[in-house]
Order: sequence, then structure tokens, then C-alpha cells
Amino acid sequence: MDRKKKAAPITKSKVSSLWSWAEPETVLTVLPRSKSARLAKQAELANVDAERALARAYRAELLRAKSIAEAMFKSGKALRLTFASSFRTSLLYTELARRRFEPGYRSGTDQ
Repeated sequence: MDRKKKAAPITKSKVSSLWSWAEPETVLTVLPRSKSARLAKQAELANVDAERALARAYRAELLRAKSIAEAMFKSGKALRLTFASSFRTSLLYTELARRRFEPGYRSGTDQ
């Protein structure tokens, strides 16, 4: 039995999934005759599908981490600006009170 190994073409199945983000599994269009070869090809395709799913999960995690980092940066910036604004407001109220109650403060008529 001098058989040549044939490459089995890979196609996507058209089965709709319950989850909209799930990719359909790849299936063989030409199945090998031996059960061992068929199972080996199916395992190979399952590994390819798993690698794709892991890559998709990795990209989603990176996007999530970037979003969290951006939110933390922006909330830190908002906090810093809030403190600066509060400090400036209290400084201006202090200056106003000193002008009202201290004679000669910032009027140029120091003793």
C-alpha cells in the first residue's frame, strides 16, 4: 500500500453559535479514511481553534488593561486639578479677607 498523504482542506462551518462573539469551529471537508488519522486531524484543528481563542482573549485583556490605565490616569489628572482649584480658591479667599481686614495690605501704603 503505497499511499501518498493528502492535505485535507480546512473550511469554516456555518453553524450559528449561541454566543455572538464565539467563532465557529473549523472542520475538515475531506475526512481521512482511518479513524486515527481523522482524530489526529480533528485534534490539530481543535488546537488551532484554541490558539485563536487564546489570542482573541489576550487582545481583549490588553484592551481592558489599556482602558483601566487610561481611566486611572484621567481620574488622577481630575483629582490633581481639583486640588489645585481648591487650593487657589482658598488662597483667593484668604487674600480677600486680608485686604478687607488688614489696613494697608497690598495698597502700597505700608508703614
